[in-house]
Amino acid sequence: MLLFTNKIKRPAVILVFILSVIYSCDFKSSEKTLNQINKDLISVTDSISQLMSAYHYNPAELKTDEYLELEKKIQVLAKTVQTKQEFIDGFNQVWNDGPFSHVRLGFLERRAETMANYIDSLRVGSEAVSLKWVDKTAVLTVNTMTGVDTKEQIFEAYREIALHETESLIIDLRNNTGGTFAGVPLVSHLLTDSIDAGWFVSRKWWTKHSKSPSFADIQDLPPWYGWSIKSFWHDVQEQALTRVKFTPMNPHFGRPTYVLISNKTASAAEFSADALASQENVTLIGETTAGEMLSQKMYDLPHGFQLSLPIAEYYSHRIGKIEGNGVVPDIEINQSIAMDIALSIIKGENIEDALSKAQQVINEMKEEPLGDEAIYLLGSMNEWGKNQDATPQFKYTGNGNYEATATLKEGEYEFKIAPIDWSFDFGANSNQESMSIGKKSIITKVPKSNNLMLSIDKEAKFVFRLNVTNENATTLYIFKN
Repeated sequence: MLLFTNKIKRPAVILVFILSVIYSCDFKSSEKTLNQINKDLISVTDSISQLMSAYHYNPAELKTDEYLELEKKIQVLAKTVQTKQEFIDGFNQVWNDGPFSHVRLGFLERRAETMANYIDSLRVGSEAVSLKWVDKTAVLTVNTMTGVDTKEQIFEAYREIALHETESLIIDLRNNTGGTFAGVPLVSHLLTDSIDAGWFVSRKWWTKHSKSPSFADIQDLPPWYGWSIKSFWHDVQEQALTRVKFTPMNPHFGRPTYVLISNKTASAAEFSADALASQENVTLIGETTAGEMLSQKMYDLPHGFQLSLPIAEYYSHRIGKIEGNGVVPDIEINQSIAMDIALSIIKGENIEDALSKAQQVINEMKEEPLGDEAIYLLGSMNEWGKNQDATPQFKYTGNGNYEATATLKEGEYEFKIAPIDWSFDFGANSNQESMSIGKKSIITKVPKSNNLMLSIDKEAKFVFRLNVTNENATTLYIFKN
């Protein structure tokens, strides 16, 4: 028996030994890869600091406690993350609350030296601009300031406005986060005389001065004119100050104009809203803008990364520094009903009455259909909520809408929307096919509903928008952020 027992134990011991060696090798290999990634990321953080020191518009802002503390957080991030994507996500999350805007990290898709040419020739599509009429009011919605075609569509919009009996104009910038120079025609068609809008301030000013420049410092400078971001990036860094002046364009529109803004309105859109506000016939309605008015440029980093950092800040002739402050509306109201307020004023309604009605609408919007119940995105992308801290929670945004965001890798997913305790859930109808990105679908709220299905072909960040206004027709809309 002893010999027999030894015969079956010996191979088992050998097998255990082999598995142990293999596991040990895999662990060491994985540890080595992880260590190499962290070493690479540490070198990337060093390069980021060097680029900031060399090109940031104001060296003094890199010596503040807030900036130095943020640098430490990025260094810790580089030492602890396991993937490059995790580093990018963490970096950008930290910078969302950074001491200044226009800092962004991403993977290098095209070299920085070719980026300006790419942006100068970029066409973004028809969704950038739309024009419609409400009676004799033209509603011009501009969703970006980037794109050769955006500029072209704005020119065409003003030509069309001139051909109609247009008595008033609404310019909607609530979802415009900026871009390049499409704001120039947007402003210039409302002017009868040239206006000094403001000036960009570069590193060359701050290396020699401790005080902000005033109009007296730029009044003898020739204004900068042009459409090329490549030329602008070059010129704004070569000069201490860059003067911005708008000149009139035809056809001219001089009737009452209402500009809708929100806390999402940023960068070149803020620059445009501020210039528009200088005209007597223009009224700004909505929320104070984002306060993110800097000019950024891209720089290549080692190990396949690219960094955007601010190379110039902007001062408005009318209100001063916009970065960190924003553009304040003439009529401050929740951005979601800014259009209603503008149309009420155009119809001749007393503004106090219009605001009173609007406040009632806002109060109704704030009433959450699900009460205090917290709901989450639960599915195969997050182990069905086992780690609650890492599970996206839906936030109420008004009008029966709840939103959550999630970064999803390529793959197939099953999910539902429910509280952590699964007291109810939103899922698929019995005959429902997979969800489609960019398409609104009706889902159901019944106990133990079918799982919703989603196929992702490329990693991206997605917004899940759930609308529960109609209990019999709850909708889910998934789109790229």
